[in-house]
Formats: sequence, structure tokens, C-alpha cells
Amino acid sequence: MMLRSVRMTSLVLLFVACGVWASAQQPDPLADFRQALRKLANFSPEFCGPPDPKGEYPEKVEERVFSMASDIVLKALNAPSEAAQLPEERAEQAMKQLEQLSGGINARWPEENRLHFQVLDLTPVLIVKISFQFHERFFVFGIPEEKSGKPNRLWQEVGSDFYFRDGDKDPEPVELLPLYRGPSGNARFLAKFIYSGCAGPLGVVYAIAEWDPSEFGNLEEIIHQTGSLGLDDKVEGFPQIGELKTEGPLITLPYCWFSRIDTWDNPSLCAVDTYDLSGDAVRFQSREYNRPDLVPIAKVIEYAEAHDYPAVRSYCASDEIARDLVRAFPAHHFAEDLQMSRTGEGKERVEMMDGAERFDVEKRGDRWVVVAFSAD
Repeated sequence: MMLRSVRMTSLVLLFVACGVWASAQQPDPLADFRQALRKLANFSPEFCGPPDPKGEYPEKVEERVFSMASDIVLKALNAPSEAAQLPEERAEQAMKQLEQLSGGINARWPEENRLHFQVLDLTPVLIVKISFQFHERFFVFGIPEEKSGKPNRLWQEVGSDFYFRDGDKDPEPVELLPLYRGPSGNARFLAKFIYSGCAGPLGVVYAIAEWDPSEFGNLEEIIHQTGSLGLDDKVEGFPQIGELKTEGPLITLPYCWFSRIDTWDNPSLCAVDTYDLSGDAVRFQSREYNRPDLVPIAKVIEYAEAHDYPAVRSYCASDEIARDLVRAFPAHHFAEDLQMSRTGEGKERVEMMDGAERFDVEKRGDRWVVVAFSAD
């Protein structure tokens, strides 16, 4: 009897010891997060500054800060709690803790370079935007109706900015805006990405996404519009057009782009696109240009360089003009300068290369076309 008691006691002690060991082996997300912040604290937060002491930029550690923050938020959303907290409140509580850690560990950095966050509640989806150093990222959380073929009630990370941004470039800043919902009631949002370097013009990307929680859930990008923003938005003769509008069923997205009629490091042509969000299917409605008279010239040069006769022809008044343009333009053409004069009602002459190239354009109906071209 004594031997059996000793064995039972030994087994209990063994189970207790195993439990303590297993508990010690469990990762501590906050401890790992602190460690990553401490590694980065020794580096300069300057985006365009000289290399750090070891000649490296700790991008991998910074990326871990973002991914660990997402994991911590997800754990908070799914954690059992006696308090009847809203999901938004749980996410904010978790992120405030991380923000405070960065405020202490990265105290020698400027305030704007430390970790900050924004929570966007688009019930039944939640978006958490995190800014750290000079980068901004966001993570989308939702509850798909099913998981592994069974009903699901757990939150999941269903997407991030990597789904929508332009290639591998890092955007800064990122703006998130809620959008009008269609008859289905699915949540929609706009992510506006700005791409900038240490010098030069800015890039812009508009990405519109919709979350459908049915079945296994689907976060789908339904609009992706890229463009550029000039260093100066008050270029004489080339006003930017439109404003970003995201309220209501009609939204407008303004942007510019570089073309073969630019004369310096600033895009001359700009547009504003209008979309109708009133239905479950988002529809393109219209595009308005700042200089519709110059659009056909920029387009025919672009397509002529690629020897794309059908595309050139769509902006010309005749087959002969289109063929002349395709034969005339080599690759990498630049305008150098633009001289414009009015030759009649709805008629203009545009000269480039100190007058060596001349385009005549006319407005026919609701569009402008090239009616004549000559080159010395």
C-alpha cells in the first residue's frame, strides 16, 4: 500500500513538473515584442539617413514588430473575457499596451516614429492600422461563417495591406476610409497608399476592397487605380482636377500620370474617376481630364512608340495620320517643351521640340482627336 502511494505521489509530481515545464516553454508574445523593440531602439529612425553602425537596416526585425502586433490583436479578439467588451475595444486595449511599450523603449526617437495605431470598426470586419518608424501597415480581421466545413465563431486575420499595395514598395502614409455598402450589406473600404522616396515625385494607389463573410469568407479587391502626384500641384496650364470623395454611393478618385508630353519632373495630365457603389457590383461611371485636348497627343506618342497602329488610330481623324505617327516616333520620345495656340473654335496647334514637331487637334463631339501631324 505504501509503495502504491509513493508511485502515485511520484506521478503527480511528474505531471506537475511537466506542466510547469510546458508553461515555461509557451512563447510570451509581449516578451518577444519587447525584445524586437529593443533591437530596433539602437538604430536610427531616419529613413533617408546614413547606414547604421553595422551597415545594415533591420527591416526583418521591423517586419516582425508588425506581424507580432497582428498576432497579439488576434489573440485579444478571441480571448475569453467576463467583461462584455466590443471587438473594437479589445483591439484598442491590446494596441494601447504595445503603443506604451514603444513609447518607453523607443523614447529617444521622435514621437511620430514610435508605434501608433488606428482601429477602424466596419462591423462585421475590423481593420487595425499600425504606424512604426516611417512605415504604415494594416491588418483586416473577420469571422468567416465556416472553417474546415464547420460553423465558425473565431476571428481570423483575413487580409493585410500586402494584398493591395503596389508591388514590394513600402507606402507611407496609408489612409483608410469606410465606403457605401451595396444591397448585400457587405463592408467596403478604401485604402489610399502614398509612395515616396528621399526625393522626386510621389506615387498614389487607390485600392477598394469588400469583405464577404459567407462560407469561408472572402476579402476581395474590387478597384485598383495607380497614379502619380507631382512635386508642385500648381503648374501653370496644367491644373490638377477633382477631389477625393468617399461619402455616399458616388465616389471620386483623383490622380495624375507621367506621359510623353511632360516637360519636367511633374506629371502634366491628371484625371478624376467616378465610381457608382449603389449596387452589389461596383461600376465605373466616368473619367474627366484636366487637359482633354492634350490627351490624344500623349496617347498617340505612347502607342506609336510601341508600333500599335490600332491604338494610335483610335485617337486620330484618319488612317493616314495614324500611319505617319507610327512611322515617325522612336522609343523614348520626350517633349522638351510645349507651345500651344488656338487656331479656331475647338481647334488647337501644339508644337514640341522647339517647333520641330507639330500636332493639330480638334474637338469632335465629346472628344479630341489628332487631325494633322508634321515633323521636321
